[in-house]
Formats: sequence, structure tokens, C-alpha cells
Amino acid sequence: MDITSASAVGKALGKDEFLKLFTSQLKYQDPLKPLDSTEFTAQLAQFSSLEQLYNLSSGMQQLATAQQQVNSASAVGLIGRTIKTADGTSGKATSISVSNGTTQIMLDNGKTVAFGDIQEIS
Repeated sequence: MDITSASAVGKALGKDEFLKLFTSQLKYQDPLKPLDSTEFTAQLAQFSSLEQLYNLSSGMQQLATAQQQVNSASAVGLIGRTIKTADGTSGKATSISVSNGTTQIMLDNGKTVAFGDIQEIS
């Protein structure tokens, strides 16, 4: 296996695969030649970093979901109100929808604007 394919395989390993590989390495190591303590510590640090990145990613996904729910709940309060965006689009909000994780507001003039693009509410 060359370096390129080794790095591609390394990128594909997830948390569970890394843990299985690490525990197998410990299980089958030669008792007369145990792992170098420096290498062992480095592998533990890699696993700890991987675990923290996984937890961070999971937390960010939960935060994004919560933000979407807040945006949708806030957008419901805009129905019947006149809104204006930075590009000059304006109209009375008639309904809302969620498309690809973005809250969209339908206006009485047939246009659709993203919740985040609203500049003025009256």
C-alpha cells in the first residue's frame, strides 16, 4: 500500500473503527516488544481528539436543528405582516415553508424570501 492509499484509508476510519484497530493492536502486541510508550501516548491522544471532534460535530448538528426550529417558530409570527429584504423585495407574508434546512416566507406577490434575508418588518 502506498502513502496515498494509506492516507485515504486513514481519512475513512471513523471513531468505532479506530477504537477496534487500537484495541486489536493492544491485544495482539508482542509481550517481549510492547508498544513504545511515546507511540502509545500519541495514539491515545489521537483517539481523544477524534472523540472530541465527534462530540463537537454532534453538538453542532443539534444546535443547527434547534436554530432551524427557532427560525420556523419566529417566522410564523410574521404571517400577515409586511416584510422587506435588503434587495428591495417587499410584501405581506402569507405562509412559511422549510426547504433544505432554510425557512422560506411566501409573500402575497408570489415571491419567496429566506427568513435570514428580512431587513424590515412592519
